[in-house]
Amino acid sequence: MKIVIEIKSVYGVEKFYPICDKAKLFAHIANTKTLTPEVLVDITKLGYQVTLVQQEMLSFLKETK
Repeated sequence: MKIVIEIKSVYGVEKFYPICDKAKLFAHIANTKTLTPEVLVDITKLGYQVTLVQQEMLSFLKETK
């Protein structure tokens, strides 16, 4: 099992944003739009692999569709 997230810099602070539906569900359960490092650690303890997608790659993929 895995979840997909991306990192965005917001006012110089790195934030972890959910990309896939499972990651979005974890954020919904936590009642947040982002996932904290502590929550990501807990998610890995549940057996999930956290996959990071780079923002540049996401922009490229959206442009090719």
